[in-house]
This record gives sequence, structure tokens and C-alpha cells, in this order.
Amino acid sequence: MTGQQQDTTAAYQWAVLWVVMLGTFMSVLDSSIVNVSLPTMMGDFGVDVDDIEWVATGYMLAFAALMPLTGWLRDHIGGKRLYTISLAVFVLGSIACGLSWNMPSIISARVFQALGGGAIVPTGMAMISEVFPPRERGKAMGIWGMGLLVAPALGPTLGGWMTHHLGWRSIFWVNLPVGAVGLLMAMAMLKADTPHPDGRRGFDLWGFVFFTAFLTAFLLGLTNGESKGWHSTYTYTCWGISIFGLAAFLLTEALVKDQIIDLSLFKSPVFSICILVTVVRSVALFGGVFLLPVFVQRVQGLDAVDAGLLMLPGSVLMAVIMPFAGRMSDKVGARWPAVAGMVSLGLFMWLYHDIDVNTSRWGIIMPTLVRSVGMPLLMAPIMAALLNAVPTRKAAQASSINAIAQQVGGSLGISFLISVLSQRTHFHIAAMSEVMSSSSPALRQSVAGIAQRAHDLGLTHAQSQAVAGGALAGHVAQSASVAGFQDAFIVATVIVLVALVTTFFLPDKPAHHAASVEVIME
Repeated sequence: MTGQQQDTTAAYQWAVLWVVMLGTFMSVLDSSIVNVSLPTMMGDFGVDVDDIEWVATGYMLAFAALMPLTGWLRDHIGGKRLYTISLAVFVLGSIACGLSWNMPSIISARVFQALGGGAIVPTGMAMISEVFPPRERGKAMGIWGMGLLVAPALGPTLGGWMTHHLGWRSIFWVNLPVGAVGLLMAMAMLKADTPHPDGRRGFDLWGFVFFTAFLTAFLLGLTNGESKGWHSTYTYTCWGISIFGLAAFLLTEALVKDQIIDLSLFKSPVFSICILVTVVRSVALFGGVFLLPVFVQRVQGLDAVDAGLLMLPGSVLMAVIMPFAGRMSDKVGARWPAVAGMVSLGLFMWLYHDIDVNTSRWGIIMPTLVRSVGMPLLMAPIMAALLNAVPTRKAAQASSINAIAQQVGGSLGISFLISVLSQRTHFHIAAMSEVMSSSSPALRQSVAGIAQRAHDLGLTHAQSQAVAGGALAGHVAQSASVAGFQDAFIVATVIVLVALVTTFFLPDKPAHHAASVEVIME
């Protein structure tokens, strides 16, 4: 049975869907569950922040680097084989992470783990596309997408609880039973397939090398730009390598017959606009969503577990709505669900424009419920429209490009809003410090009151003045931080408004059998 002769009976469609959903959930969960355990790892290994960041960064880079290979591997060895191998590598990498004894060993294990994890999502997405007809792909993407949306929200809460009660190694050991079940399900329920006819194409080595150099340098520059300095030699070197890699990649792809990334897919206007929407949506989504847990932990003083629990109601709501969003896109197309989803995402951002240290828990949770209504409308319809815009035999290539677009957009959004947060916080500190230096009567009275209370507790005059100055400086720093977060959420709202424009170019018709897309590559 070839990749184009898949069993499309209802029973087999659901078997593929549930098998792929389990692997996807585990892979995506792992990308978020680790972050909360990094401080504990620092203590065990005796390293600083710059070193421990490579546990997350190494995984991200290896994860991204494998994505361009997914389509080529899928064509050569078949979907079931690639999926099961990827899942097995991910589980073996998890075991290696749990057995790590120092920094080099855990970084190496994380890279190995990512070599499996990076192929699971695009391969699974392609397999679903191959067994579900175009008119049902929205429904399938809606159900499969529940794992994509819920796993990142559960990660910090689950990771924090497990790290606190069972130790940080437990976050990797948990993948062993889940992965074993997933492997058994895949081997028992997925039918063997043979490579696609496209499997005869050669391997574009230089295209892969240049694209990997571009993507790796770009993501490194974005991830470390704030800490290293946006105008540092390190960051400029990353940008230089990235630009050279992209230029060399595009030149190589124009000259070779067998491309590692099939750029002819962009001949489809629908595919191109779906990728554009994915990028700008990811910039807004990942950047804005990143701000909230940082705020409640850094400003409101919650721990990672409590911060994760605040996200839990929204995650449950997303899981409930996601299948309905997929079915909606099968009936009305992608445009209007995506427009409604982007409006909901913008409202989510705007509702935090006046967030402060006294914002109640309900004040934190309520906007996440608004986001949870919109996010499914932004995920399933767009993924279904993207897959319906290309020939089924190109689903693996399309899925890989979509995954790369989401990774780049998410990294760009997080880095940009971190930079906005930092710059606006420093701006507000400077502005408030200027007010402090003006020595207004109200300020002098406030400082005097704090100093008097300290003096009444038995401190000397000099000590009382120092306490008063420190308290005032701490208040200024906290106020500036709050103002910085407020500004960052406003900027995120503006990004969503820009992204909203792109959704109006999505198809507004439900997908039926579109054989015409098969001629795109001709």
C-alpha cells in the first residue's frame, strides 16, 4: 500500500487520529514541562543560568533543525516507520535525560530527544491528512489540535508538582510508560505503508546545511539577543550567519532539482496565506501568552504550580471547543472562524493592559477564557485549509513548513515582547526616578513616614533612612515593572490587530475534494 493508497475507512481514520494525538501530546508537553525544573537542575549540577539555558535551547535547536528533513524522510521510509522511529528516539532520549549526571550529558540527551520529538508533530499532521478527506480534515485537526493547545498549558503545573514531590528526573521518566503505550498502539493499529513515489528524489545536502545554518543562527539570535545584547558581537554574528544561510539556501534551491523544502508549494495562494497567518499568529500568541505566567510569578509572587493552575480553566475550555472549531471550518471555511479567533486573541491581550499587582485571580483567569474560545478557531481551520491547499502526497512537506513557521513566529514573538518589556521597564524606572529626585512634598512625607516607623522599631537614624530609601526604590522598581508589562500587552494587542488583516485572505468556502491542487507541482 503506497502513501496515496491509504486505508480511509472510518475505523482506521480514528485509529490514526488517536495514535498520533497521544504522541503529539507527549512531545509538546515535554517542551514546556522542563522549564519549571531548570532552577532545580542548576542546584544539582552546580551551574549558572547561562549554562542551564542550553537544556531548553539545545532541545529547541535540534527540534527545529530536524523539521526540514521530515518531508524527505516521510517520502523515503513511509509514515508509520518514521512516526514509530521518532517516538522510540524520543522515549530513549527521555530515559537518557533521566539518567544524566552532568551538564554535557543532559544537553546531549536533550538534543537526542529532540531528534525524535521534532518529527512527531509534522509526521502526525501529514498522516492525518492522508487518511481524512478534505471535507473532514477540519474535524480531524480540531480533535488532534487538542493536544497541541492543552499540553503547553499543563506543562508548567505538572512539571512544578512533579519536581517538588518526585524530583526533576521524574519529568523525563513519565515519558517512558506513556511512550511505551504510544509505541504499542502505533505498531498494532497503524498499517504499514511504503514510501511515496517522491521517495526516489535525492537528498538536497547543501540545501539542508544552509537552511539549518539559517534557522539555527536565527533562533539563537532571537533567544539570546536580550541577554547577550542586541548590539553585541554575538548577536551580530548570529544575524550574519542567518542572512548568509538564507541567501545560500535560496540560491541552492533555485539550482537543484530535488529540494529539501519544496518551495513550489508557495505557488498556492491559499498555502502561502496560511503560512503567513501562522507566522503572525504565532508572534502574537506565543509572545503574549509568555508574558502572563512571568507576570504572576515575578510581580504577584506566585510559584510555578499556582501560575499553572491559573491557566488550567482556559486549557479545559480549549479542549472542549477545539473539535467544534474543526467541524465549523469543514462547513464554512477558514476565514470567518480565524477572524473571530484573532479578535478573541486581541481582546485577551487588551484585557491585561491595566493589569497590576492587585489584580485578582478571577481578573487573571477571565481573559484566558476569552483566549480559549478564540484559539481553537485559529488552529484547526488554518491547519485544515493549509493541508487542503496542497496535494495529499505533499502533506508531509506542508506540515514541516507549517511547523517551521510556527517555531520561527513563536520565537520572534517571545524575543520581541521580552525586549519591549525590558525597554519599557527601564523607561518607567528612569521616569519615576526623575520624579523621586524632584523631592516633592508628598514624596518627602512618604520617605519620612517609612523612616520614622523604622526608627520606632529601634534602628538608628542612618539605618532608618537607608530602609526608607530601599523601600521606596523597591516600590519604584515594582511599579515600573507593572507599567512595563502593561505596555507589552498593549504592543501585543497591536500585533494581533496587524495579524487580523491577514485572516481576511483565508478561503471562505468549505473544502471539498480539490483534485486541482494536484497540478500545482506540475
